[in-house]
Amino acid sequence: MKYLRIIAINLLILIGLWLIFFKLLRQINIVDYIYEQGIYVFTKIQLVVTKIILNIFGYSVEIYGKTVKIVGSNGVHLDRGCLGRNTLGLMLGFIYALPGRLKHKIYYTFLGITIFLFLNIGRIIALAITDYCCPERLNFNHHFLFKIIVYIAILLLWIIWIKKYSYVIEKK
Repeated sequence: MKYLRIIAINLLILIGLWLIFFKLLRQINIVDYIYEQGIYVFTKIQLVVTKIILNIFGYSVEIYGKTVKIVGSNGVHLDRGCLGRNTLGLMLGFIYALPGRLKHKIYYTFLGITIFLFLNIGRIIALAITDYCCPERLNFNHHFLFKIIVYIAILLLWIIWIKKYSYVIEKK
């Protein structure tokens, strides 16, 4: 309980920084441009890796803008929400709110982003295959099943963080 105040203060600071960035700093053209380019690159990476992996599994795949499509299907469109920006922000916000060494937080940030990126690519691949083979299941898988899988993975990352790196639990 002694860390509860620190966690609350850190969370307020992080929420404040998030709001400052998205409500104020993004109003500056160069900041917005850099952010948008980052989103573009992040989207392209996911689309291209998805295409490569689906090609390895024998699917013929095309990319149109932000849509990856197995030939013969409607395709999966990567909108901003599909990139997981808010979910990734939530995961990392929790890590930075909890007490722990900065070097561990930086390491865990890269590890978390990498794991999250591969989870998201796996989700996109699964959605593309679902859209191709059984599109009637696409809505359920998109809105429920794959979100649950991602949230469970984030929960596991948090548990590992708390047990291994955070000061919240006394180590024996």
